[in-house]
Amino acid sequence: MIFRENGRKPIFIIALFLSFVLSLLILQRKHDLSLLTDADHTKHAAKKPATSAKEVALLDSEQIKLPVASIKALQNETLGFEKVYVINLPKRTDKLDAIRLSASVTGFNFDVIQGQNGADMSPKALPGPFNDGPQRDAIVGCWRSHMQAAHTIVNNRLSSALIFEDDADWDVSFRMQLLRFATGSQWLLDTPPGSTPHSPYGDDWDLLWLGHCALAPIETDSRRVVLQNDPSTTPFKHRFNLGAIPDMTIYDNTTRVVYASDGGTCLYAYALSYRGAQKILFHLSMSYYHQPVDFGIHDMCHDHSRNFRCIGVFPQMVDSHRGAGSSSKDSDISKGEEQDRKKGFSYNIVRSTRLNVGHLISGEMDKIESQWPGEVPEMEGGVKISFREKLEG
Repeated sequence: MIFRENGRKPIFIIALFLSFVLSLLILQRKHDLSLLTDADHTKHAAKKPATSAKEVALLDSEQIKLPVASIKALQNETLGFEKVYVINLPKRTDKLDAIRLSASVTGFNFDVIQGQNGADMSPKALPGPFNDGPQRDAIVGCWRSHMQAAHTIVNNRLSSALIFEDDADWDVSFRMQLLRFATGSQWLLDTPPGSTPHSPYGDDWDLLWLGHCALAPIETDSRRVVLQNDPSTTPFKHRFNLGAIPDMTIYDNTTRVVYASDGGTCLYAYALSYRGAQKILFHLSMSYYHQPVDFGIHDMCHDHSRNFRCIGVFPQMVDSHRGAGSSSKDSDISKGEEQDRKKGFSYNIVRSTRLNVGHLISGEMDKIESQWPGEVPEMEGGVKISFREKLEG
């Protein structure tokens, strides 16, 4: 288990000594290594997700000032969380195969939360009268699937877990994105300078909302961690969202922001702490509830009396993928007009891992493709990170 205090001083001393030795080795090699590009990072992470001297050089160039222990934790096979889960209906083996392959080339592992069929659930197990309609069973099944994820965290007493839906996709630079996000979340969570939080994302959070289709900031909290010069940021005209988002008109086309969130829509990827999972189960399962699950999690963030602390990012780092073939297989909740796609696509992801998985398997990093070739400019000098107490303009 990671991030848990056990009070054993010998273990702490050994860990401190090993960290010191690792730091010396990195500094010795750092001078003769060039900066790691996002694509190079993905290649190395898929083989061995550990902190290299090249990665440290890139972190220095971007002024990522995370504790060594946080950087090391973020490079593990669960992306700095105690567990990673994917929600998947047993009948959708196609989706499970695709996300398993994507995770393998990104260098992380996950366990499966079995998705639930709402039609199989007893009405007595529901916390409220979900409205009848053509999508009722799918909505109920989706709600219970996410409750099962929270239940699993509490049952296993996990410090944290990252939860994906099985159609999720992310940029080939996902691991570097997480390092930048963690830099922002630690600052927003008031991590004291020089200290090492138990979680590499900071302490005292309930939910980290990484993948969504809209995510509003808290109006009374104008703090922003601004990530400029980010080549993985979706260009303005290709951003697709279904609700309130931060005002991005004050930034350029290559800027991403990390902020305290007032709630959002869609649950493509999010992390829960142990405490956050407890609160989800209490408010959305034990208490009266009868809405789609993302509505409920939005309300958890929005209703500040529930003391549910949410940190988010925009543009989102994870979104949904629509594969080649019939569009009828896109969603297990809603059915739209059926179309036949020659090529798949992902919303809001520049260099889709799923669309580049063949290149990643083959190590063809020079062939990584953008969904919008020529629209994302080549940038030098790394992402520029700034911490702002108030909005500009």
